[in-house]
Amino acid sequence: MSISFPERKAALALLGERAARARAQPIAALFDADADRVGAFTSEAAGLCLDVSRQRLSRDDRDALLAYAALAGVAEQRTAMFAGAIVNPTEGRAAWHSALRAAPGRGQPTEVAACLTQMSVLAESVREGRWRGERGEPIADVVCVGIGGSHLGPQLACEALVAQATASPRIHFLSNVDPAAWAALHPRLDPHRTLGVVASKSWRTLETARNMAALVDWFEAAGINERGRARHLVGVTAAPALAVASGIDPDAVFPFWDWVGGRYSLWSAIGLPVMLAIGPQGFGELLAGARAMDEHFAAAAPAANLPLTLALVALWNRLLSPGATEVVVPYCEPLRRLPAYLQQLQMESNGKSVTVEGEALDWPSAPVTWGAAGTDAQHSFFQALHQGTDVHPVEFILALPDRPDPQRRDEALLANAIAQAQALMQGRTRPAVVEALVSAGADPARAAREAAHRVHPGDRPSTMLLVGRIEPRTLGALIALYEHKTVALAWLLGINPFDQWGVELGKQMAAPIEAALGAARRGETVEAQPAGDAASRAWIARLGAALRALDDATD
Repeated sequence: MSISFPERKAALALLGERAARARAQPIAALFDADADRVGAFTSEAAGLCLDVSRQRLSRDDRDALLAYAALAGVAEQRTAMFAGAIVNPTEGRAAWHSALRAAPGRGQPTEVAACLTQMSVLAESVREGRWRGERGEPIADVVCVGIGGSHLGPQLACEALVAQATASPRIHFLSNVDPAAWAALHPRLDPHRTLGVVASKSWRTLETARNMAALVDWFEAAGINERGRARHLVGVTAAPALAVASGIDPDAVFPFWDWVGGRYSLWSAIGLPVMLAIGPQGFGELLAGARAMDEHFAAAAPAANLPLTLALVALWNRLLSPGATEVVVPYCEPLRRLPAYLQQLQMESNGKSVTVEGEALDWPSAPVTWGAAGTDAQHSFFQALHQGTDVHPVEFILALPDRPDPQRRDEALLANAIAQAQALMQGRTRPAVVEALVSAGADPARAAREAAHRVHPGDRPSTMLLVGRIEPRTLGALIALYEHKTVALAWLLGINPFDQWGVELGKQMAAPIEAALGAARRGETVEAQPAGDAASRAWIARLGAALRALDDATD
């Protein structure tokens, strides 16, 4: 089902009018008018519990949003995606990442099963010390070379599941092309006990290619020749021929497919670092958690559907305040990478300005996503969230501890999350501030003068999401929840969440600029300047001279 651009525009305009009326409705008043509000706006699935009761959203508003979701054909597009139909029209591809976590014998493609077996053989061999380097030494460290979708998901999962990473090699990630990243990492490693996992869907990503070259040079400097590298270097790609041409042993190439988008690819061979960290069984639990969320998204009633609820809330908040960002604060140190992961997932997917049909959007698309781990975030940007002039909805992510803490820091962590959400909504009025200051012994006149600085406007929305204990299954469900939220929001907006042409333009421009910068570094006169503006040409000259001076000083 697809609605026309005029139909979508008209429907979103009506929702916008409803949102304009809702701006005058205090969130606290919604609780006063509905004794069962928390229960009505809380849903559970796949081990997760979602509460959106502190959003500026009445039951009637939610009904209107659900009606729009039906009109926009979310259910039909969801069915098409799960069936492996082409849902990425600009690239003519499916987005069938759900097939990567399908159960054996229940929709799992044969090529996926074969790849999982190949991954399991390597992971078990490395973890048990049977896979040895060229000199016969077991692997102690794994360096994962990739960027974007080939890096953010695996790093999030490895760091979140570090407690499950027993009897495993140390996992490191090298993504930034900045030489300082590799310079900081490699002195801690022994090349004869290191395995490199190079991941690139296209095998043409510049940053990954350059970092792979640095890794290969490091191996060669240690006396590991091309033949010996077969014990030290594997590749993960949808372009296996290019990987082999670059020097990866054919038997060490782990495939995935063009119907797997990079930022949705954790469940494929891109997740090899995760399997190396937590083992094949743990990786299977990660897939099972994601599969449970797939099943929930496919079958749950719309009003109780967690991904759809998050998508509708995101749409509603954009209509309420088009300039608002989306703040993600995990009160869980293992999930500290979640905001960075979601930045790519949500902003690369939905940062679009045209519909699937190419019509210019007449409504806001994806908000900026950002955040940091609590309680650190409370001592950073929460000042602006509480007292700044702009209102930014916050998603609080809570997790249960693995074990009781002797210092009861677990209680402090969870209490702070609840308190911050409460303070954002309730705020503190000027009379309440004056009363508190006077009760604390302040002079009434002084209290009156200082009160304005301590007023908290309140009435600021937030969402609470509990993921239980951080284990492979719950992490899989959490990541799949956000995947489905992202694509559902795209369908509500009428855009394609599976392409990323905005990433390509800068990369295309970089090649001629790099050539010109190299010429300037060598002191050559570049007669044919790369296409660009005067500022780019000036910076090429300035930086080329600076690099030339660096070379001269090093000689």
